[in-house]
Amino acid sequence: MGEKEKKPLKEKKYFKNIRGFKRFLLFSGIYLFLFLLLFSAAAEYTSRPSFCPTCHYMETFYQSWRTSQHNKVDCVECHFEPGISGTIRGKLNGLVQIVNYVSLSYKKRKPWAEIPDNTCARSGCHEKQALQDSVYDFKGVKFNHKNHLQELRRGKTLKCTSCHSQIVQGTHMEVTESTCFNCHFKKSDDPEHKYDRLADCSTCHSWKGKTKEEMSLYRYDHTVVANNDISCLSCHASTVAGNGEVGKERCFQCHFENEKLEKFNDTEKMHETHIKKHSVKCYVCHTPIQHKVQKIDPNSPSDCISCHSNSHSSQVNLYTGEGGFEVEKTPSVMYLNGINCKGCHIFHETDKKDVVSTKAGSSSCEKCHGSGYDNLLKQWRTASEQRLQTINSIYRTVSSQVNNSKSSNKPEAEKTLDEAYHNIRIVETGKSVHNVLFADKLLTSAYSLMKKSLTMVGSSSGLPEFKSSSEFIPNECYNCHSGIQEISVKKFGMNFSHNLHIAKNKINCDKCHSNSQKHGELTVSKESCNNCHHSQSKNDESCVSCHKFQAEVYNGNYLNKKQPDIMKEAGASCVDCHIDGMKVNKPDNKICLKCHESGYETSMDDWKKDVSDQKAELSELLANAQNTELTNEQRDEVNEIRKIYNQINSYPSIYVHNYEMISTVLSDSRKKLKSFVK
Repeated sequence: MGEKEKKPLKEKKYFKNIRGFKRFLLFSGIYLFLFLLLFSAAAEYTSRPSFCPTCHYMETFYQSWRTSQHNKVDCVECHFEPGISGTIRGKLNGLVQIVNYVSLSYKKRKPWAEIPDNTCARSGCHEKQALQDSVYDFKGVKFNHKNHLQELRRGKTLKCTSCHSQIVQGTHMEVTESTCFNCHFKKSDDPEHKYDRLADCSTCHSWKGKTKEEMSLYRYDHTVVANNDISCLSCHASTVAGNGEVGKERCFQCHFENEKLEKFNDTEKMHETHIKKHSVKCYVCHTPIQHKVQKIDPNSPSDCISCHSNSHSSQVNLYTGEGGFEVEKTPSVMYLNGINCKGCHIFHETDKKDVVSTKAGSSSCEKCHGSGYDNLLKQWRTASEQRLQTINSIYRTVSSQVNNSKSSNKPEAEKTLDEAYHNIRIVETGKSVHNVLFADKLLTSAYSLMKKSLTMVGSSSGLPEFKSSSEFIPNECYNCHSGIQEISVKKFGMNFSHNLHIAKNKINCDKCHSNSQKHGELTVSKESCNNCHHSQSKNDESCVSCHKFQAEVYNGNYLNKKQPDIMKEAGASCVDCHIDGMKVNKPDNKICLKCHESGYETSMDDWKKDVSDQKAELSELLANAQNTELTNEQRDEVNEIRKIYNQINSYPSIYVHNYEMISTVLSDSRKKLKSFVK
């Protein structure tokens, strides 16, 4: 009986345990489900980009992501490696960051994130083959990923984040130029110099394949540079600043272990660990390198200072457009475009002491601007010399009056006069070719300062007029042709004065020049000049201003012969033969019948034939003189006769103005040559 009572009790206890276990399993399953559900929800929520700025130090990174090209890609797509293992590691790292944030330990270290290449190259993003087959335009430079990812660069394996990183505030995973510079311009200790080509200009900048229209879009049209294959360094010598060195103090940003710091000089190990294993950006360790056209610093010593102390300061002042009194800063256009001194001073000459120096010549201009540009250089020099001569004459006059003054304002006037002299000296020693516009402003300012100095001492003595070239020349021409009013040229066999036409008569440049096809092309003809000048011809005096040689022959003063033409002795003037009514013309032999009897007009044909025959014979004698052995005295006589021949030959109708004298001059020249030339 006892055994039968015990059996139901055991069974009852057994079933009770079964029911308890099932309840445990049920509740465990419910808790596990709720945990997994909560974990999944938390994982999904914490994977959203909006969760990242919960930690406030992530706010700047979040905002840069929002404005980047990746703003449609969730943060975890890049920051977690593909696959479940990568997600788990990413979440664990996220938990560590949260702990650091809550414990405030993040304040002692920088936020850090590594993005391996396989997250960038995952399917649907940046597949490697697509990158290697594509060429991109990065700020005017043709860039190919293949050259950077397929081969070792400087012996290092580059990662995506080696170039793509957040360096500048407001960008996210974008390439900045400083990243390129740190690799391309970091000097190498390699004895074979196999990495030097990375710093070669043509590696990134090439004119090959560019059309003339494309090159003209730059601040300076490099067509001539490309055609002549001129080296970039001929003009842009200082283009790199910084050396990309790594200071040991930078290691303390991340490391404090002595055993790691002891490996600082093991560059191979450093790059293996930081770039290949941990994708550390170059700029974290290396100081930045700048690559840009460096302008001359007027406050720093010039390259030549080691030998020429206190030299070239005036040239630098002119070029940079500063250093004058009461004149606005006006830098040279070439200075603004970053051309340094060596851009022009590249032609080496050797003096008697075999010392090599650098000197700029006309070819300095033509190598970049094209043939004929050196003429502009000559114009600047000529104009500057004449304007300096004028302003120095004025300065001597003013200086004398101020020094002899008894005025109480004399010290202040002398100070103002010194300022004027300072401006003049900059142009005088610095040479206006370095900045013709600023030179013009300096001289104009000097003139104003001298007038001011005279006013201070109470002098009312009038000064000669001295105006800026900008008052005569239109702005579009003034920028390059300042001082052109001082230049006279030979045109149509006559002297042409720009001063007379531009400064005095206010004739615009486009009256004679055009830019429609060729810059500065001369469009005026001799007839155009005559239409204006001949309308003003009323007497011989107006003719002589242009026809000086004809007047000299007609009056008989040529070569001091004192043998006037018979028409001149009879009182005939230029207008008697050259003006028909109100029109100036070139008369034929019929004009002789105006005063002479019929048949006299044939005399002109006889004169012409005789002069032509004599010139032909003289020309032959001059040619023979080249092959004849002559004394120095005879050689001088030949040169003088050749000069006479060239002058007479340049005016085919000059014989009409004084046949007797021209015939005599040619005859005497022939006789003299025949005495020692066969």
